[in-house]
Amino acid sequence: MHKSAHLTGTAAAAAIAAFLLAGCHSGSSSGAAAAGTTAAGAGAATASSGAPAAAQQSSSAQVGGSAKASCKQLTEAEVQPLTDVTLTTDDVTAANLDSNDPGQQCVFSGADGAGTVDVLVIAGPNTSQGYAQDLASETDGQVSVPGIGDKASRDKGDGQVSSLKGDVYCSVTLGDGDEIPGIGPLMEAAGSTTHIAESAYQTVATALGTLCNRIYGSGNTTPDLSSLLTMDAAVSASAAASASAAASS
Repeated sequence: MHKSAHLTGTAAAAAIAAFLLAGCHSGSSSGAAAAGTTAAGAGAATASSGAPAAAQQSSSAQVGGSAKASCKQLTEAEVQPLTDVTLTTDDVTAANLDSNDPGQQCVFSGADGAGTVDVLVIAGPNTSQGYAQDLASETDGQVSVPGIGDKASRDKGDGQVSSLKGDVYCSVTLGDGDEIPGIGPLMEAAGSTTHIAESAYQTVATALGTLCNRIYGSGNTTPDLSSLLTMDAAVSASAAASASAAASS
């Protein structure tokens, strides 16, 4: 997975997109997949209907994919706990490896594309190759993420996750990692860098992977970022103690 000062990028999607043959989408801030046809998202539908996000199913049921490879299980309300930005848009497009491997890319975002959470799901006989490409791209060190599908992985120093269950591939990538609740203070304490604890990245990857579990129809589907808040409190306490010691010296 690709990383930057803000944990940006949709590298899992980028790796599998290397051999995408039709109908992909560049919805995230880093443009992981080739440009394709964009469909109206669930956020727009919510705005026009006035219905609460929790009552809205993703519009993805109408755009490409298949019964196995669809983001229709995801709503803005279910994705919202993964970002501090208020989500307003669910942009859905077809994302196929080929005619035997249909899929969808669903990009949830707030105003001006902020807070992007990018979900890519594909089903078919070639998805294991896409997952293998993701593993090959994890050049800083492959880290297993238990509890997501049959197997899941992230790159060391990154919280974005790729997974596989049977012949269904799912990845969740981010537009800006410091918009994940609890991550911003840790990065600030690390000198505004991404050099934070691997346990924090594992927490993020596990939380993102709950979206894939919703698609798979099994496993934990409740994201838990509470340990990040505990880390934030410890960092704040340490900083306060250091400031107090400096003031009294």
